[in-house]
Amino acid sequence: MPEENKNLMHIGKLAKAAGTTTRTVRFYEEMGLIKPECRSEGGFRCYCHDQLIRLRMIVSLKEMAFDLDQIKAILCKQDVHGTGGELAHSIVGDLNVQLEDVEAQIAHFNCVRDKLTQTIASICECLPCNRRVEARLCTACSVLKEPKCQSVAFFHQVEIISG
Repeated sequence: MPEENKNLMHIGKLAKAAGTTTRTVRFYEEMGLIKPECRSEGGFRCYCHDQLIRLRMIVSLKEMAFDLDQIKAILCKQDVHGTGGELAHSIVGDLNVQLEDVEAQIAHFNCVRDKLTQTIASICECLPCNRRVEARLCTACSVLKEPKCQSVAFFHQVEIISG
């Protein structure tokens, strides 16, 4: 690299400094989130410190489960606002919406976890069962009638009552 480009780095060094992979950097470049400062005479991508800072922002937002469109929107806000306070005011709403989404996902996955835990406990009660699968009728099972045990639709065979 020429002397004036001494502070430029190739994609591998950039990726390592940002804690990501060269493949990810190339993907972000394809998505328009980052672009090289220039290309070397050999055609290698060269990046400057500002692009490292931008890539670290992208990685940080990705770690907070923002999708690429949301990240683009947040990065665009940087170009619009003149002060850090204006920028902070602008993106705090984005962060709050993301937090609400994550909290909703956590609540959903807590319900899924509870259902899985209950299902595992119920099916574990069936471990000593020695009836052939095709011959068992779980509604006649004394273990399944216990209050701690629940019928699991995909596992237990129950009698279908037609009306």
